[in-house]
Amino acid sequence: MSLREFKAKYMAKLMTLCKQLFEKYNDRSDRVQYVCDLIAMKLRSLRTFTLTDYLATLYNACKEFRELEALIPSEKEVEELIKTPDLDQ
Repeated sequence: MSLREFKAKYMAKLMTLCKQLFEKYNDRSDRVQYVCDLIAMKLRSLRTFTLTDYLATLYNACKEFRELEALIPSEKEVEELIKTPDLDQ
């Protein structure tokens, strides 16, 4: 999977999850918005060398909203991204 495909796949997942989080935690909409925006920004600017930062951001976000665990890529996907050059960002 290319980095471009990864970003598109996980951005689509993020959009769906954020909608669900807004519905479930409507009393915490400001926090949901902040966390979703943060992940979207990290995902948008993701490069192979920033993958660890992206994963750490997800780890922390999942502490607050467990539903975001769906955004954690599989070990296989991570290995593929590490091997793929950042040519098609």
